[in-house]
Amino acid sequence: MARRASREFTPEPGEVGAARRFARTVAGEWSVDADGVELVVGELAANAVLHARSSYSVTLCRDGDWVLVEVADHNARLPIPATVPAQALSGRGLTIVDRLARTWGVRPESGGKVVWAELPASPVRRLWRAG
Repeated sequence: MARRASREFTPEPGEVGAARRFARTVAGEWSVDADGVELVVGELAANAVLHARSSYSVTLCRDGDWVLVEVADHNARLPIPATVPAQALSGRGLTIVDRLARTWGVRPESGGKVVWAELPASPVRRLWRAG
């Protein structure tokens, strides 16, 4: 049976921490890899605050061995993964999501978009995939 939890957040920088805590709490209640879920939610929530500049929702859904993370915002502009210089202090969010998720993507929604990622429910031993 699938489990589902969702919460709304405002586009304030402090809300990214609240989104991360929400994700960690839910993942803990479901006995899944809280570190991976929290990190992906944090990166996607930060993108919603920095780039979409809109309120956003975080939805988590567990179905068997997988957790689906969805962050929906109210900006239709789609994210573009970037190549970031080594000395850059930001810009690696989608790269982190790509490395942790089995798969991820973006789907347009009426008046915005949903960025989603599918993560294993159990901890992953290796965080980075080779090239």
